[in-house]
Amino acid sequence: MIKLKTKRFYLSCVVFLSFLLSSCSSIQLGYNQIDYLLKWWIDDYVDFTTEQSQMYDQAFPLIGKKHRQEELPKALQFMRQIRAKLEQPLQIVDGVNIVKDIKSFSRTSINLLQDDAVTLALTFQPKQFTNLENAFAKSNKKYQNDFLKGTSEDRLEKRVEKIIERTESFSGNLSKSQKIQIKEIAREYLLDTELIYQTRLYKQQFILKTLKKIAQDQPPPAQAKMIINQLLNEIEYGSTPEQKEFEKKRDLHSSIILVKITELFDEQQRKKTQAKIRSWEQDLQKLIQQPSKT
Repeated sequence: MIKLKTKRFYLSCVVFLSFLLSSCSSIQLGYNQIDYLLKWWIDDYVDFTTEQSQMYDQAFPLIGKKHRQEELPKALQFMRQIRAKLEQPLQIVDGVNIVKDIKSFSRTSINLLQDDAVTLALTFQPKQFTNLENAFAKSNKKYQNDFLKGTSEDRLEKRVEKIIERTESFSGNLSKSQKIQIKEIAREYLLDTELIYQTRLYKQQFILKTLKKIAQDQPPPAQAKMIINQLLNEIEYGSTPEQKEFEKKRDLHSSIILVKITELFDEQQRKKTQAKIRSWEQDLQKLIQQPSKT
């Protein structure tokens, strides 16, 4: 197998998972275990070969150091900007910029790994495609159970419960009136779960088709990189006019929901939300100062 340039290849995964882990009570707790958690997460989808696993173990200390020094300061600044804006309800432009910035974090990291993603795609083995397909199927089954069962009102209720749970993790308890208003906001701006699911299936099949073609055709690295870049663009922005419009609408509606929820906050809830973000800032600051694993 061709040797992977693993340093940059895993960097984007580190960035992505670190933001997922921000839902923990302490970012430090999750981040300092990220080497194990990230390896488990990737392996669940790809099923590392022995060589890939060894390269990961060798590469991660350098990746962790780079991420801690370069990416965490950006995340810290991002948190500070959001906290400052929460002195008052967010404006639509704020919500749009927050969603845009979060996506930018992810895409910037992905761009760093394109050369390594190409190498990985060129060395993918048949059993790894099977494992990836199985992982997609498992994930899709969970989505179906969570969001596609019951009547449209049942589906809405379940999604609203998750929004309220997430919101209260920042703001503290919401009133009955606030919960009712959040449900109406969700009813107006959440996109249809079936449409989201079909988009999800399309993207998964597009990923599989593209990776299989690269592995089979073995194009020169420069050409493979162009194919990977096209794949990433179409996943993010869509390929057809309808898909592009859907992605724009999803981002805009996510922004509107965020803004309208902050409009519901009273002063105490706003302060609690700021305090939660400030605790994340403190965790990030400590992580930046800590030495990386060696």
